[in-house]
Amino acid sequence: MNFMLLLILLCTVYIKSSIEISNTTKNVVCYFLCGYGLHVAPPESLDGKLCTHLNYAFVKVDGDGNLTHWRKSLDIDKRMFEKILSLKTANPKLKVLISLGEIPPQTFAQVAADPTKRQNLVTSSVNFLKKYGFDGVDVDWEHPNIVDKENFIDLLKELQFALKKEKYLLTVALQSYPTPGYNATAISENVDMINLMCYVFYGGWSKYTGHNSALFSSSLETEDERNRRNTAACLQNWLRAGAVKDKINVGMPFYGRILKIADPNNHGLHSPITGVGNPETVTYRQICLNYTNYTTVWSDEQKISYKYFNNQWMSFENEQSIMEKVKYIKSQNVAGAMIWQIGQDDINGECGQKQSLLRTVNHYLLND
Repeated sequence: MNFMLLLILLCTVYIKSSIEISNTTKNVVCYFLCGYGLHVAPPESLDGKLCTHLNYAFVKVDGDGNLTHWRKSLDIDKRMFEKILSLKTANPKLKVLISLGEIPPQTFAQVAADPTKRQNLVTSSVNFLKKYGFDGVDVDWEHPNIVDKENFIDLLKELQFALKKEKYLLTVALQSYPTPGYNATAISENVDMINLMCYVFYGGWSKYTGHNSALFSSSLETEDERNRRNTAACLQNWLRAGAVKDKINVGMPFYGRILKIADPNNHGLHSPITGVGNPETVTYRQICLNYTNYTTVWSDEQKISYKYFNNQWMSFENEQSIMEKVKYIKSQNVAGAMIWQIGQDDINGECGQKQSLLRTVNHYLLND
């Protein structure tokens, strides 16, 4: 009897340990935008336990490859660096990285093309991480041209070599489609993680309404649109291009995008538009508080919702669409999920649970 009890206890401990391990094998990469306005949340309002990695957006790079503050008045004077890093108190395993972004593509291009400037960027990155206590660098070079292809890889190789020696992480943010400026295989070989920006599929440049971040395609779309303008296509295109599955975090937005439809009576998918709405983008918090008079439509085909009112048409995420995305991510056995950006969530729980979208990601990604 005692032997059986011991055996049961050992099995229970093993199962519990297995569950705990499995709950930490997926990434939840959270971008935090440092700035002003409704899209920004104070760091102290965030739950650091809901992210495995947090990318602080942004730190800039000058034309010589030196890292500079994007908004020093916030980074230092308002102690945003300090406040974000303090989230590690509640979650000691949290890795906080700086994201190199809001940089003109030509600046990245000229730095990557010059060995001296590349070395400046490498040295400046290591010094910056040591000075402020961050855990790594995220490179957000979104639109490299084909002439930048090899230079981009050289930059990543040199960064990875230096950062790895200091036990820092290197990640990249990549746009939704593998254009000729990317070498997906070589990128995968030289970074720890790839954050795919699987959103901004439709906007003011489009001829008609379409979802900002649908999970799947619509039967109303052209073949080219079906093959590019949805999250599933985003992931599969990068995998076919050579990106390594177990390094990919699939991105999702916590904001909505508004378009202006030409005819208020023609408000379905693929209805003609005349441009962007007013405003063009809105946070999930704004949506749940201020857009209750809009009619909401769920697309079971694309696993996402849209709203409309008069001549305004909004594509947006909610808990249901996030759940569907996360289930798909798990089914594909990739590294995890990425969020742009957590300050756009219902931070204070004014519509329900605090940080409800991020909690939805955690619930469906980290639990069996």
